[in-house]
This record gives sequence, C-alpha cells and structure tokens, in this order.
Amino acid sequence: MERKIIISQLIAEQRKVIQSLQRSVHQYETASDLDEESTHDPEDFSHQTEAKDMQLRFEKMLAGAEENLKFLASEENSSHSIIERGSIIETDQSFFFVGISVPVFTIEGREVISLSEKTPVFAELKGKTVGDRFKVGSSNHIIKAIA
Repeated sequence: MERKIIISQLIAEQRKVIQSLQRSVHQYETASDLDEESTHDPEDFSHQTEAKDMQLRFEKMLAGAEENLKFLASEENSSHSIIERGSIIETDQSFFFVGISVPVFTIEGREVISLSEKTPVFAELKGKTVGDRFKVGSSNHIIKAIA
C-alpha cells in the first residue's frame, strides 16, 4: 500500500470539496447583496435573509473543509500502527481512511472509502488489528495492513 498516494488523492478530493463550497458561498453572497437604493418589496428582503443564512451555513462548512485539508496535509508523512484518526486500513477488497469523508475513488483497482470517526463503521473498526474481519453493508473485509 502506498500511503502517500492515497493521502495525495484524498487532498485532491478535499480541494474539490473546498472549491464547490467556495462557489456556493459566492453564489449566496451575491444573492444576499441587495442594492439598498433600489425599490424592493418585502419578499425581496425575505429572500435576502434566506440567502444570507445559506451563505453563513456554507461558510461554516467551508471552514470545516479547510480544517480537514490541514489535517490531511499533516498526515502526509505520518504512519499509524493502530486504527485511529489518520489511519489507512488496507483490506482484501479496498482501502479505508479514517478522519474525513470525501467521495469514494479508486487506487490500484480498489476503492478508497473515507469515513469520519463518528460513523458506526469506525466504532466497529476500533480496536481491530491485522487479520481481523469486519463488515460494511453486505461486504465482509479482512484487514491486511494498517498505515
């Protein structure tokens, strides 16, 4: 397993998430910016308030996504021997990354599934070691390596 390749791809995926969130923030920022000098009806101001609320929500998500990117960057040269935040678990079928969640992608012909440590899957993985088995959905996995 090549940890650096997986982390690099996770960083690339996280950057896509950040770009999408930045576009959303900009979109709602523009929608919430009404010209105060123009004539507006009360419904316009209601839409402005909704857009501002959405802008603030997306800004909060963007801040979280940027923190996740920093975390990934800090993991580039790390390694783990137990399943914890930052671990990559190689199984007979796929790779799992613990710490953030991005869309599934493929490396070396196997899926890389990223998950938060708040998920039920992590609760099942915690404490497992090489050779142990676990189930995700209908798939059974055998842990081959932890990095």
